[in-house]
Amino acid sequence: MNSTRTERATRTRIAVSAAALAAGALMLTACSGSSDAASSQSPSSSQASSFDGAYISITDGARGGIAAIKGSKITYINVTASDQQCQLTTKALDDIKHGSIVKDGQTNEGQYQIVSTGMINDGRNSVLWDDVNGSDQTGTEPGSGSISMSDSSITLGYTFAYSIDQVQLIPADSDQAKALMAKDCGQHS
Repeated sequence: MNSTRTERATRTRIAVSAAALAAGALMLTACSGSSDAASSQSPSSSQASSFDGAYISITDGARGGIAAIKGSKITYINVTASDQQCQLTTKALDDIKHGSIVKDGQTNEGQYQIVSTGMINDGRNSVLWDDVNGSDQTGTEPGSGSISMSDSSITLGYTFAYSIDQVQLIPADSDQAKALMAKDCGQHS
């Protein structure tokens, strides 16, 4: 009888151990599955960067304005040299594309000018600008401004020392932007 009792106890221990291992494996599978599901539901880097790129202003009085967005960082650039509008805009867009924006460029030196940099909030409705006076990122007058973002445009609320309430910008790779560039460069589309 002792051997029967020992066999039953051993079988019971084996069954409990197997059940515990199976439950552990299920928990690991469930945890890794829920982790994947959670990460796919949280804002991914592709969602966060869906607005990445260059935008050019179509607002009268703010032509020459360019915004570069990468993740939550925004850089506002100004190109005002009318005789060099095409070259400087093309250079600014090329520098944005290659991630090599010139930080201290001045338009009178044959360079575009960085007006300010900022961080877009998580709600994508506000920007904390480094310098709302637009003095090449001095950081001496930081402040917030509004932003509205859609697939076809972004709109910056009154932020800098301009007399324009809102500046509307469109993706630089859009047909409308290409037509504006062609006009600036004296080409016919």
